[in-house]
Amino acid sequence: MRFLLQYILPLAFPTALYLVWKLYHKKKAGEEAHHIDLTKGPWLRLFGIGVVLMGIGLVFFNVMGGEKPGGVYQPPVFRDGKVVPGHIIRDE
Repeated sequence: MRFLLQYILPLAFPTALYLVWKLYHKKKAGEEAHHIDLTKGPWLRLFGIGVVLMGIGLVFFNVMGGEKPGGVYQPPVFRDGKVVPGHIIRDE
């Protein structure tokens, strides 16, 4: 889920928004909306906007997520037939 939110969605969102806008304006103009000429378009700008959105997402997840410094990481272990997830053991 995090991979989708950090990488895929920011790169695909500007292009999807552009295609929806293009379809809307074709319908409004009375043209056939089932065909969009994909050879013309602001693809470099859309890619650039996607990269900027991806950077903002990476900074946001870096600042808002994670653990506080300190403590010892205990990796996941298989105990009594169950996987105990990894966690941080804090030095109190």
